[in-house]
Amino acid sequence: MKHKRGTPDFLLLFLTLGMVGFGIVMIFSASFTISYWNMGNRWFFTERQLLWAGIGFITMSITMNIPFRFYKEKFVYFLLGSILLLALVFVPGLGQLRNGARSWIGIGSFTVQPSEFAKLGLIVYLAGLMAKKGDKMRSFKHGLLPPLIITLFIFGMIAMQPDLGTGMIIVLTAGVMIIAAGANLKHILYLGLIGTIALIPIVIAKSYRVSRFTSYMDPWKDPWGSGYQLIQSLLALGNGGIFGTGFGKGIQKFFYLPYPQSDFIFSVMGEELGLVGVTLFLLIYLLLLWRALVVSLRTKDPFGALVGVGIVTLLGIQAFINIGGVTGTIPITGVPLPFISAGGSALIMSMTAMGIILSLSRENNKGQ
Repeated sequence: MKHKRGTPDFLLLFLTLGMVGFGIVMIFSASFTISYWNMGNRWFFTERQLLWAGIGFITMSITMNIPFRFYKEKFVYFLLGSILLLALVFVPGLGQLRNGARSWIGIGSFTVQPSEFAKLGLIVYLAGLMAKKGDKMRSFKHGLLPPLIITLFIFGMIAMQPDLGTGMIIVLTAGVMIIAAGANLKHILYLGLIGTIALIPIVIAKSYRVSRFTSYMDPWKDPWGSGYQLIQSLLALGNGGIFGTGFGKGIQKFFYLPYPQSDFIFSVMGEELGLVGVTLFLLIYLLLLWRALVVSLRTKDPFGALVGVGIVTLLGIQAFINIGGVTGTIPITGVPLPFISAGGSALIMSMTAMGIILSLSRENNKGQ
């Protein structure tokens, strides 16, 4: 007898597609000038994002239609696939160096960022591992230690690229999942303290990381160097005021603001849509995360709940780091804004992840 499945959560589906569509519109506004100047085609980044969104829609449709028990049964393969992809960046001729980090693999102009998919792979694996352990998660040796070792191993592979920002996102996401799985909070507190102390020499070992912190504290100390990006971002946000300059009418994207289509797209949004526009965007984004979390917590399956918590945490942390960086709340780390920033790997990963939660929603609705 064929296993009958319910309908997906349409609110979550529409919110996801709407967020992707809004991102494509903002990428056009943010990038048409630099696209025309550098590529001779003002639609260059927009066309690429449309392509990635199409691929993301396919992967989301596939993961949405795969029975959720598949993820539960095959969770180990997600970890093995993540390790393999991360290892490929170190293969000569396949791994590519960009902005000082060997974080990409590909041939010619077609490249992907394995660490993006490793985020999702680790979430599924940790959910499967910790769901099996159940109450043993209260124990350090038999519960907390195994997922901790795996997380640090993946962190180490990403830090070697080097990409400390992505590595820290993975550690924070795993930490929230471990807490949600029932780990002893005293253990988490001690590990957090040790990790913070261990991170200090890693950060100060590279001068560019130190300059990011000092420019965050006082960007005007070096306005044409380390503080330039933050100053231009703040000028964009300030120029937007309450109601913004209007769609497409921003000034800072005209070769003042670096990476306006990716890392600093929120600054363009702030300038063109104003405080009212970005507040509405943030409310809709929070609604998407809230709906994904509600769908995840409705299940009686601990594995499904942990996967959902991990995905929501991942998307929430990335949004906070991106927006916090461009607004001067925290140091800039170059993390893309999920669903909005230009970039194929991040968009495909985010849409694929939402497909997994939509698959879970079909399990929740199968009796309805």
